[in-house]
Amino acid sequence: MAKAKILVVDDEKMTVSIVTGVLKKHGYEVYAAYNGVTGLEKAKEVLPDLIILDIMMPLMDGYEVSYRLKNSALTAKIPVLMLTAKGGVDDPDTRKSWEAAERIKDRLQGFDSGAVEFVTKPIKASDLVKRVKFILWSGGMGL
Repeated sequence: MAKAKILVVDDEKMTVSIVTGVLKKHGYEVYAAYNGVTGLEKAKEVLPDLIILDIMMPLMDGYEVSYRLKNSALTAKIPVLMLTAKGGVDDPDTRKSWEAAERIKDRLQGFDSGAVEFVTKPIKASDLVKRVKFILWSGGMGL
């Protein structure tokens, strides 16, 4: 069986390095891009089995990248996992209802743009690998 190809798009080089290392250790073929524009180009070139995408990036944010991927016949079926520091609804630092509402809004915007999963940084390597495996196993349907 061929190795699954995964594209990691994040402007934080350390995040890309860590995620790439974890995924390579688990047998995936990994590609990287450091902004949304390059990520779109790389996605069309590589046609990965999964894209792990940050939201807050220069030139083009992750929402726009995901939207464009989903609206291109070439990349529409590639599942997108958003891995972001924007926070999740289960974040213990979310103490005020308006903060929780804002985080829910971020998550919904991610799904509306075409993402199948939304994960908050930092994430344990084992949890990331589990989510990647599940998305790939489920044919890109996510959780």
